[in-house]
Amino acid sequence: MYGSPTDIRLREVSPGDSKTPAIYLATFTTLTPAMRESDRKAYISAATVGNGLFLLVTTTTAVRFSKLESSLRRVADSFLAVDAPKTNLRNQK
Repeated sequence: MYGSPTDIRLREVSPGDSKTPAIYLATFTTLTPAMRESDRKAYISAATVGNGLFLLVTTTTAVRFSKLESSLRRVADSFLAVDAPKTNLRNQK
């Protein structure tokens, strides 16, 4: 890591429910390995399953975002988190 992101803004794009994840649009500035600032945008899909929170983050530079936005949004929309199947394997002796 090259430091914490700065200028972070987060906006809810699509509220989630019990079957679909919530989707957020984030904008932030981060440092590159060469220590230059890089403005970035990200779609973040967030789903809760049981007691866990699961995230899928799709991001690119702010300059490329307009060209890649539809692809990044399709990936974010495709995210699905489900409960693992129940099993009795731990209870077997």
